[in-house]
Amino acid sequence: MVAMETMRPIVTMDHGPAVLGERPIRTPVALPSPRLSRRGRMVATGVSALLVGALSVGLATAAQATRAGSASPGRYVAKVTVLPGQSLWSLGEAYDPNADTRVIVQEIQQLNSMSGDEVQAGEVLWVPRG
Repeated sequence: MVAMETMRPIVTMDHGPAVLGERPIRTPVALPSPRLSRRGRMVATGVSALLVGALSVGLATAAQATRAGSASPGRYVAKVTVLPGQSLWSLGEAYDPNADTRVIVQEIQQLNSMSGDEVQAGEVLWVPRG
């Protein structure tokens, strides 16, 4: 509860028609809230769904790009087609002979979102360059 202290006496207001001079005082009329038709609700729902979908795709793309770029700062990657008989180990040794091959194999798996270590001939992979 809020109490106010004033020096003036409390005056009640007359709720009759407000008149200023000879003209009545007009107040703005409250507009009713807008109502959407069935078609309008469907359009609003569809636009909302498209915006959420576009936002989701954008965030997923940004997350994938961030993940793909996490190999090592300042390192380059090459797009490589796997030849018959090649493995992740042989690719790691060939494209960065000075580094630890185990680390390179892990980076290849991260860059290409691989869960295992098997590759097929003709598969295209991103491989870090030394």
